[in-house]
Amino acid sequence: MIIGIDFDNTIIDYNNLFYEAGLSLGVLPDHAECTKKEIREYLIGIGREEDWTRIQGLVYGDFIRKAHVMEGFSSFSDLCAEKGWKIFIISHKTSDSITGERFDLHTSAFNWLEQNGIYGPDIRGVVAGAFFETTRSAKICRINQLGCDIMIDDLAEVLLHPDLSEDIVKILYDSQGTSTPDPRYRTAGSWDQIGEMIVRHHG
Repeated sequence: MIIGIDFDNTIIDYNNLFYEAGLSLGVLPDHAECTKKEIREYLIGIGREEDWTRIQGLVYGDFIRKAHVMEGFSSFSDLCAEKGWKIFIISHKTSDSITGERFDLHTSAFNWLEQNGIYGPDIRGVVAGAFFETTRSAKICRINQLGCDIMIDDLAEVLLHPDLSEDIVKILYDSQGTSTPDPRYRTAGSWDQIGEMIVRHHG
């Protein structure tokens, strides 16, 4: 079985790094911590979308070294190895930060994967390949091209993309429990739950 998995906020946990990056850039108040979603809505709401873009570039570039592996993902990888399932990491990510300090975001992501023992030239593991596509359409094409049986993503709009193969089992990773149920995909709040779900339905 081939399982496609998104990268940002699915395998990698940025935790409070968006808030930390916003503070370092001086574009957020320092009286309370905020989630990524709250920061985005706040900055766009006051007409400072460029500051939000700068924060993303810093988090996905320099601050990525501080990010952690999402809780439960390592155990899920062990399950895939035990079952003989193959993982492909398939992400939509621009190659360079758009504004502010310049970072090669693809290189930063590959370095993080290697540093955390997930994927790299000297790592023999369950991840067969990692692809960082520059557009969402290219990401969808890659998922289909690799013949994924299952796709796991934290964005419903990816799973509901009209060009995504209907034969793919779609799982929304929703660690915050904020998604709206939809019969077109399954929803799981943790990697343990995803593992149990796949074993239960696919053996």
